[in-house]
Amino acid sequence: MVVPLRRRALQVLGLFLLGVVPGVIGYSQLFAMPEPDVSTGWRQLAFYAIPWLVWAFYIPAIRAVILRWAPLDKAGRAGWLLVHLLTFCPGWIGNEAVEAWLGPWAPWPMYRTMNFLPLFFRVLQGSLIVDLIAYSGACGVIYGLDARQRLRAHEMTAARLEAKLAHSQLEALRAQLQPHFLFNTLNAIAMMARKGETDGAVRMLAGLSDLLRLALASVGKAEVPLRLELDFLERYLALQQIRFADRLQVKMHISPDVLDARVPSLVLQPLAENAVRHGLSPQNEGGLLEIGAERAGKDLVLTVRDTGVGLPPESERRGGLGLQNIRARLAVLYPEAHRLTLEDHPQGGTLVVVSIPFHREALADG
Repeated sequence: MVVPLRRRALQVLGLFLLGVVPGVIGYSQLFAMPEPDVSTGWRQLAFYAIPWLVWAFYIPAIRAVILRWAPLDKAGRAGWLLVHLLTFCPGWIGNEAVEAWLGPWAPWPMYRTMNFLPLFFRVLQGSLIVDLIAYSGACGVIYGLDARQRLRAHEMTAARLEAKLAHSQLEALRAQLQPHFLFNTLNAIAMMARKGETDGAVRMLAGLSDLLRLALASVGKAEVPLRLELDFLERYLALQQIRFADRLQVKMHISPDVLDARVPSLVLQPLAENAVRHGLSPQNEGGLLEIGAERAGKDLVLTVRDTGVGLPPESERRGGLGLQNIRARLAVLYPEAHRLTLEDHPQGGTLVVVSIPFHREALADG
């Protein structure tokens, strides 16, 4: 109740000032006359101000009528003009009736000596143009503010629909990515079991259960803190180290001040999986996988580098579903504000760089 009451009080104050200011301006013109007659003081001020106050406090009624019965999209029609005529007349007549009633307070002797009806018809004829201008100005402001309000409402509706669409797209991409990751891991466990490496298979199954628990904890979240993403990645890489034994080495280069930064969930794991499968796995001796995260100005830069075989021809298609999924999610979350590059590293292997806006508040969590 406090906010509406305050808003209503501000509206009343605004209407009061809207009526008083023209009255004060009219009253001040008396002092520009050679011999101003200001003997009645505040009464003469009231004579100028009160008729304008009538117009000012009539504006809410004008607004209610014209927005309901004469919207701007029907301008020019006969009914539209009739509504404006019927709305204008009460304000015009009422305003001039008040001015005639205040005739005894007028600064002109002729007004003070005339009876109400003769004075009323006199001021009614003489004020038509001025009152039409006042009414037209009020209607212009009303239509303008209404158009602005409608535009803002339309923009808010469009923004909400766009956010819902983006969230739906992200959920579809997540649903596509998680089975991909799960099937690849299960396939690796099955291969170990067929080779008779039962201890390793059991350890991988235990690790997979932890991974699934973490994956389920992020369901419905487009972004997670980097520390949680790294936790998930470390558990995934632990599974890969079981599978590849001493052929896979992992190094983390994580700046402590970015651990709370928000990143797309499951953004690093597909890149690491890509590096292991396509970069390190083809080498008998395995290699090194390096994960980096640091802040660069307003951006968060994530890097995944392997010392593997490097990029094959048509490298943009390398990585299949995982890399395509990341590109699609980055485009939804950070349109025109992200970068993903895939290139040969000068010292051998492949380097993937992901750059996104640095922020600690979630952008699109469901």
